[in-house]
Amino acid sequence: MAHIPSELVAAFRGTAARTLSSEEDTALAPVLMGLLERCEAAWPGVRPEPKAFIAHLGLHTPPREPLAQALAALHCEDLYLALASVEGQRAALDVLESAVLVPAGRAVRRVEDSDAFVDEVLQLTRLRLLVEEGGRAPRLTEYAGRGPLRRWTEAVALGIALSLKRKPDRSTSLDDALIAADLGATDPELEHIRHRYRPAFRAAFTEALAALAPRDRNLLRMGLVQGLGVESLGALHQVHASTVSRWMAKARETLLDQTRQGLARRLALNTSQLDSLLRVLDGSLEISLASLLKEG
Repeated sequence: MAHIPSELVAAFRGTAARTLSSEEDTALAPVLMGLLERCEAAWPGVRPEPKAFIAHLGLHTPPREPLAQALAALHCEDLYLALASVEGQRAALDVLESAVLVPAGRAVRRVEDSDAFVDEVLQLTRLRLLVEEGGRAPRLTEYAGRGPLRRWTEAVALGIALSLKRKPDRSTSLDDALIAADLGATDPELEHIRHRYRPAFRAAFTEALAALAPRDRNLLRMGLVQGLGVESLGALHQVHASTVSRWMAKARETLLDQTRQGLARRLALNTSQLDSLLRVLDGSLEISLASLLKEG
């Protein structure tokens, strides 16, 4: 790293909103190298691009305090982790999950002690922290290091949790969704099945949804309830959009198959009747899934 200090100094000067004294200018290179080494030791395996991190550090260094005091007041290690996470480094994302998001989930339980609620809040928190939305940069880029990243993220998660609790439920009920499903043709047999077996369908579908793997359930929630596209979901999971498409297709297939099995256990229907009922499911899956996830 012997060739890096001058580049680091230039990166810091390029973003810092301050004029350095001659003494601060002389001491800047070793100070920055020391900070970089400290951050590397704090998060082994996490490696944001050094110049990008130093520029990020300069951007968030308070301009009205002496340099040494300003840098000492910053949570530099957390700024380092946040930047590496936005860059999409797997090691950083793993640390962010275990050291930051899991504790935030415990705080969310104070709003509602429900696994489904906490899961939804954390998914939305990951999205807000790591994915660009509507032209706005990922929220983690706004973390300024003035307090611990864990507490800052907890505040973001709690804000999302409280917003969800206040939000009126605008979803269509599952029963209404089934009644209003566009079947494309009049089918007296299907009408009979739909009205007679709604409770069993609802129970089987709820059971199948609960049995899905957490990642699959989360993908369906984010895609069908929150309306996220595969590009955003891919960025969130650090995979290509085509991979997300395959995951979601498989999750939908599993959901249908498990619902079929649940109905078969509950009802004495012949194959034709069961297939007719599942056509209702397939035609209204998005509405039904959104309703059940809202309720759960």
